[in-house]
Amino acid sequence: MAEGGVSVERRFAAPRELVWALLADSNRYDRALGLGVASYTWRTLDGQRVLQGRAKQGGLELAWVEQPYQWIEGRMLSSLRIFDKGPAKEGGLRVEVEDDGDGCIARLTAFGEPRSWILRVLEPLVLGHLRRQISRYMDSIARVLEPRDTAVDGGGAQPAVVRVQRLLGHADDAVASGGVTPADAAELRRRADRLSQAPVDAGVVKALVQTLERRPDEEVSQMRPFELARGWGLDRRPVLQAFLHATRAGLVDLQWQINCPVCRVSAQVVGALQDVGRDVHCEACNISYDIDFGANVEAVFRCNKAIRDVEPAVYCAASPAFRPHVLAQLRVQPGEVREETLRLHDGRVHLRTLERQRAADLHDLAVPARLEVELGPEAVTATAHGRSDDGTTTLVLRSALDAPGYLLVERGAWASDAVLGSILAAQSDFVDLFATEAPAAGLDLTIGNLTLLFSDLTGSTALYERIGDARAYAVVQEHFRLMEAAIARHEGAVVKTMGDAVMATFATPQQAVRAAIEAVREAEAQHGELGIGVKLGVHEGPCLAVRANDRLDFFGTTVNLAARLQGQAGTSELVLMRELAELPAVAELLRGAPQRAVIAHLKGISADQALVAFDLGPRASEPGSP
Repeated sequence: MAEGGVSVERRFAAPRELVWALLADSNRYDRALGLGVASYTWRTLDGQRVLQGRAKQGGLELAWVEQPYQWIEGRMLSSLRIFDKGPAKEGGLRVEVEDDGDGCIARLTAFGEPRSWILRVLEPLVLGHLRRQISRYMDSIARVLEPRDTAVDGGGAQPAVVRVQRLLGHADDAVASGGVTPADAAELRRRADRLSQAPVDAGVVKALVQTLERRPDEEVSQMRPFELARGWGLDRRPVLQAFLHATRAGLVDLQWQINCPVCRVSAQVVGALQDVGRDVHCEACNISYDIDFGANVEAVFRCNKAIRDVEPAVYCAASPAFRPHVLAQLRVQPGEVREETLRLHDGRVHLRTLERQRAADLHDLAVPARLEVELGPEAVTATAHGRSDDGTTTLVLRSALDAPGYLLVERGAWASDAVLGSILAAQSDFVDLFATEAPAAGLDLTIGNLTLLFSDLTGSTALYERIGDARAYAVVQEHFRLMEAAIARHEGAVVKTMGDAVMATFATPQQAVRAAIEAVREAEAQHGELGIGVKLGVHEGPCLAVRANDRLDFFGTTVNLAARLQGQAGTSELVLMRELAELPAVAELLRGAPQRAVIAHLKGISADQALVAFDLGPRASEPGSP
């Protein structure tokens, strides 16, 4: 056990969840106390896979085994490092936070066991210096928390470590946030002028340029557009649009982060989509998995090196800040029964172990008063009892294991601020600006879920005969512009045009249906008197992102079905599979539109399919009306 340590206690006039999120960020703490950038590798020790860390501090080489940390969001953190090299045999950090009126009291303890008697003699000096460093760090945290933000205080379902990003994004405290590498002002100005010529919101451009110029290195070395949008108080879509155009302007670099579907932490980062393989190995989970471009691949951005030469820096890989979805991570000994108090936003939680990936899920929205969990050799079992009135749950954890184990309690319904492949695939600026950003030749990347829309122009052949080629061609081009505008207004992306047909992608069926309704109305209003119209099909499901003619394209059964559905439509009709048409959100949009049921044999599909055709023309009642 550790023999020496320093504890510093401080009262903060802020909610304990926010104080915990800052103090328990061991990555931030290690940087603030002078630890160098760490490198990590996995190795086998006594038959167990362990995480080996290496870094420098004060000119000394340090090497250690990083034990999995324990924490409960808003309450505690306990860390331990076993050192192979350095002045200590072992050391770690403990954080404890408890309510105190309208604020909280936090206690931060750093402890360690000296390796030699000489260091024991010097221990009072070392501990005195450490106390001053910790006090300085806690002072900086207090400054970050000073500008009270009720939106951050409340938080709702957002993890505390996500909510404090908004505070850190406005803080100018070098201890808490790290240093700022000077920017090349002339180069930044030149490239910012280039971005200002793009179709991007001027307010977003200003916020982005100021961030690249002034914010700490850690904030611009790996930027997540939706996370920044939250901090800036701006809509997500224009911020993502600005980042895509900023990449073309040379302000930022687009990178692809491949997240493990089990631990949700980055397993790999590559510079181009063509460098993404079919599968990847997560060292932390010790599993290999097929890559789902829509669900596992995230777009992140780094300040271009010509403006500021920054790299992502990790000081502590085990920090809870890298795992906002994890409410608690707890160690339990063989045969132990451990009882803890958790605070949940709702009762939907995912329970899993670090070892052998045993898991269980609870789906009830109601927060249970008591949650009993048993870790067994083959499975995790969970039983919820009663109902909590204040979101507080008593967790009773029992171990039937023959070795120490870890339970992770994860948010079951929280979605991170990640720009996933499924979002980019439906982003028109990405499809337009990064047409050649596609998988490697011969490689197809799975997208677990995407909505496809196909449209076709009706009456165009007769139009050419009636009004002549030149005028008819102009009308058809105007139709394409109307289609593209309707698709863009509903956050979709045109993938390609084929003759008179359009193929587009959307993140959700609702967006595609809204675009279809608008497209029909626009076609009728602009070109109805010419005897032409539009017919559409929409379908949702998995597909493949591929490189076709050096461009990003999509193939698979979902794509084929969407095209076949369009083929079943008449002028001004939208055809859906019955299952999709009956989704509440879709049914609400199409309420009031005349419909006809269709049983059809679709090419390439063995069984007959139940379809619904909706008449979206102006003679029909307005969709969505009573």
